[in-house]
Amino acid sequence: MPKKPPTPEEPTSAADIERSIQALNRLAERLWGEDRVAEAKALLDALDALNRALDRIRIGESRRAATLH
Repeated sequence: MPKKPPTPEEPTSAADIERSIQALNRLAERLWGEDRVAEAKALLDALDALNRALDRIRIGESRRAATLH
């Protein structure tokens, strides 16, 4: 059974997730350029789902910030 990754001292922010998504998007572009279309499409589909999740995270963060003020 794989070990759990170490817990970061600070929680991951929406900006951290967005940077990771951008890096993976560049990887998908490289795959597409190498004519590895199936892999690129699969990665882009996964990135689309991550972007939707990121939007929900941001909505939740903004709602929490609005209720704190």
